[in-house]
Amino acid sequence: MDPAPALYLRQPVGKALSTNRMFSPEEREKDRFFNEFFRPIGLVETLGGPLYSEQGSFAMIALIRGEDRRPFDDEDAARLERLMPHIARALQLRRSFFRIDARSLGLQATLDRLQAGFILLSYEGAALFVNAAMRAIAQRGDGFALDRNGRPLPANVEARQRFDALVDDVAKGGVGGILTVPRSSGRDYVMLVAPAPQPSTRSEWERRGPVGSTVVVHDPEIGAAPTVDILAQGLGLPNGAARLVASLAAADDLKSFAKAEGVTIHTARFHLRAALARTGAKTQAELVRIAVRLLRDFALADSPTRQAKPADVAKPARPGAKATLPDRPAPKN
Repeated sequence: MDPAPALYLRQPVGKALSTNRMFSPEEREKDRFFNEFFRPIGLVETLGGPLYSEQGSFAMIALIRGEDRRPFDDEDAARLERLMPHIARALQLRRSFFRIDARSLGLQATLDRLQAGFILLSYEGAALFVNAAMRAIAQRGDGFALDRNGRPLPANVEARQRFDALVDDVAKGGVGGILTVPRSSGRDYVMLVAPAPQPSTRSEWERRGPVGSTVVVHDPEIGAAPTVDILAQGLGLPNGAARLVASLAAADDLKSFAKAEGVTIHTARFHLRAALARTGAKTQAELVRIAVRLLRDFALADSPTRQAKPADVAKPARPGAKATLPDRPAPKN
């Protein structure tokens, strides 16, 4: 109901004007907002103007006085106009910082959902970011630790020397490489060391200096995400066909799937034909490639701290449904 903001935003950016100049005494006496809200709370005049208006975003500033203050004059308007460009710049910077912060938090949350451990190292070797999966790997104390700067420390001496050599190679402009890190239980970790992207804030001269590293750690023992649900929804497969495709993607065949599910080989082939028809794949191998690409891109952990164990069995989704492992159908007892 306040008519002033719309009129203020029609003024040139950086122009300050008082409502006593914008509205005549007759207009103020007839205005419902002025008489039913503004004056009853002790206010009588506003001095304001637009700070900026660009790409559908705008801002304005207003100073409001009561009857105990003198009316705004031209000198007050001139003082405010001198401040308005600085206030506008501060607001624009604030909006930019919020956008950068939101993007940073979003990217960090995405990396925290990855099943693989991820570390971003500066060229000095200190960790700029460590995702939840990598922190969980280090907390297990089985092959890895993180020093006080967040830098990964393989427990195996040869692996640590190889890792340090790859980080040094990247800092000098190399491409890095892959190594394995032994552990006391389970298959070895696989680690990738590669150059980190250069910050856009660094100057051209700074970009010629040492380069930071991105480190990715694959844990072959980690439990998989709910692959059946991903395949069913992503490829539009019936539940039986999705379980079959999940089994095939895990390197099983029709016979082992049929045995694990307690169904005949004819039922397994029926699910295969349904999966081929829904995906448009011509062969079983093509079907598996489609599924593996989808699962690779959607390789997000259920929870950053949850570590699935071989004995973990999901609860049935409905009465009579079969319990399944997170990554493949569970065999019947």
